[in-house]
Amino acid sequence: MPSLAGRLQVVIPAVALLFVFASSASAANFTCAAAAAALGTTCNAAIAYAVPNATTYSELVVRFNTTSTIADLLGANGLPPTYDYEDSSTPITAETVVRVPFRCRCGRNGVGESVGGPIYVVQPMDGLDHIARDVFDAFVTYQEIATANNISDVNLIQIGQKLRIPLPCSCDQVDGADVMHLAYSVAEGEDSPGIAAKFGVAENTLLSVNKITDPKSLQQGQILDVPLPVCNSSIDHLSADHNLLLPYGTYAVTAQGCVQCSCMIDQWNKDQQLDCVPVQDEKCPAVPVCTGALKLGQACGSKMCAYEGYVSDSTSLTIYTTLVAADNKTSRCQNVSAGPLIDLSGGSRRQNKLILKVGT
Repeated sequence: MPSLAGRLQVVIPAVALLFVFASSASAANFTCAAAAAALGTTCNAAIAYAVPNATTYSELVVRFNTTSTIADLLGANGLPPTYDYEDSSTPITAETVVRVPFRCRCGRNGVGESVGGPIYVVQPMDGLDHIARDVFDAFVTYQEIATANNISDVNLIQIGQKLRIPLPCSCDQVDGADVMHLAYSVAEGEDSPGIAAKFGVAENTLLSVNKITDPKSLQQGQILDVPLPVCNSSIDHLSADHNLLLPYGTYAVTAQGCVQCSCMIDQWNKDQQLDCVPVQDEKCPAVPVCTGALKLGQACGSKMCAYEGYVSDSTSLTIYTTLVAADNKTSRCQNVSAGPLIDLSGGSRRQNKLILKVGT
């Protein structure tokens, strides 16, 4: 008689697998343009995850264990950054839809996938279809998990085995504009006009991105690529966070925790400028002011001091600002002393550098 471990490593009998797999929902084909695929372009992406059981934001970060932090999760859902997230026991009720952000990479095969994870550890009585459907809400299929982990026999996985879960994503522009691609599972009774209106996307754009010719063919559980509008950014292409994409109603902490950027003010305004302010933390350098003595996030008349990015190495962090159109901001003009000038990439920039202790 085989051992208990031996019997459990074949989690579900083959016949049962075939029955379950036949009804498995298939994730949308989140593709990347040839240029993005060739370059291995990376960007922000997210899934709209319906939590199967009551949980917490801390537990979701552990479950998805991508590069995203609790702060990223709170920002993606527009929750206050002062939320006590380090040891929170405040529950998220079952079936609550939470945006889970992650890094996306366009592969050479022209398909976008989450970078590095999530990593799922196989539990007793698990099967690939159960993991895909019940744990990760069918945003991935059992075939995709098998391919990502070089599993030749989909009926055979072992307790404790670590599986990389390839969440669907893309980094492509849509209609010539930057967007953040959100993987969304169609709920019962939803239609394409309602989904488009919910996310501020034109219905024809939603249908075109998902290659849907007949809106009436939309099915419950179908995974859609929803291209969320994002705020305009002044971040330089040389900055480490040059592809920071923030949809309306969200924020993120960047520049190694020293700058908070938000896209909160004028929802659905396609000309909305990313609004960034310094984070007050002793580990952060003083953020340089812009020409005209404006501090980061301040505006005066028709001009605004915007975040332009950062550069860092093992000993220093350098933050950049630049002057842009004010985007109808009404901040009071203030006088502050200007910082030194430095050339980042051929233009006039203001910078400030903090020397860090190696290993901190």
